[in-house]
Amino acid sequence: MKTIKVNSRVKTIVVLAALLTKLAVGGMAQNSIKYKKLPVIVGLQIHNFSMPLRDIRSHFSHPGLFLGTEFVYRQKGKLFQNVNIGGYTNREIGNGLFINTQIGIRPKIVNGFYGEVKAGIGYLWAFHPTKAYEYVDGDWQNITGGTSQLIFPLDLGFGYSFTTNRSELSPFFNYQINPALFYNKTLPVNIYTNCMFGIRIKLSK
Repeated sequence: MKTIKVNSRVKTIVVLAALLTKLAVGGMAQNSIKYKKLPVIVGLQIHNFSMPLRDIRSHFSHPGLFLGTEFVYRQKGKLFQNVNIGGYTNREIGNGLFINTQIGIRPKIVNGFYGEVKAGIGYLWAFHPTKAYEYVDGDWQNITGGTSQLIFPLDLGFGYSFTTNRSELSPFFNYQINPALFYNKTLPVNIYTNCMFGIRIKLSK
């Protein structure tokens, strides 16, 4: 009987040790996954010509898309810089195309949740919504094209990050306040706001 008890204990210890070893090795393998340096960032933005937190419902009438990537300068505290290009539709004030870059931090909140704060600078080309005219040499002349604007996007947001065997996925939401210069002579400074729903994708090497 004693021999049987000893063998049972040994078997139990061996099985537990094997399970713990498998979990440890599996965890080490997961942590050792190496990702490509430049992730892909893609998403949907809903745009409005308004002061912050005003007329939120109108955002959903002006959809757009954006695509970008980012460079991480410091893993601790997640200091990073991104580059984005995109566009939106807005029948009221005109469609737009933009490119910008921002520097931000991405502190961890709990588990896979994180916050984001970003600020930067960019360029916006805003098309005229209808025919535009300019008074030149005593006559009104039709203006084609649109308006060039210098923009200063400021984002506040949050997201959640999780990993798979081949990638790290981080869906996020950002609320963007976007002061802009040179809208027109009457209104040299204006503010755009954007609700941005996106995902950051890191693929394994």
